[in-house]
Amino acid sequence: MRPPLDEPEFSRWREEADRALGGAAREAQAKNHNWSCFLAEQAAQLAVKALLHGLGRAPWGHDLEELTRVVGEAGIELPSEVTTAARLLARHYIPARYPDAHPAASPGSRYVAEDSAGALQAAESILSFVDRTWESLG
Repeated sequence: MRPPLDEPEFSRWREEADRALGGAAREAQAKNHNWSCFLAEQAAQLAVKALLHGLGRAPWGHDLEELTRVVGEAGIELPSEVTTAARLLARHYIPARYPDAHPAASPGSRYVAEDSAGALQAAESILSFVDRTWESLG
């Protein structure tokens, strides 16, 4: 038997996921594709943490692939598109922000529109999964 769902904690984290996704879209529009990718990763991370908090699990860390795996351990079936999206987004957590992640270049010069478009699509997929899952639990 699952413990009672924590709606307020879920909502608190899930709202921030929407804010991060909005920021990712604005950064893509401004052609700041590295920051768009990072914020898309953050949106997905916040949404997955929302689900885990809502389930009464205390998520720890920032590894989106690991956090997603913990969702699976909670007995929630993970569609392949969610694990694929998590893997794609996890790659943006550090290299999108730090100049020393790219030899002789800055992150801003290494990311392009296709990167941010893919990251936004992946984040939207994860947020949609989280919302569908949460609705099915209530």
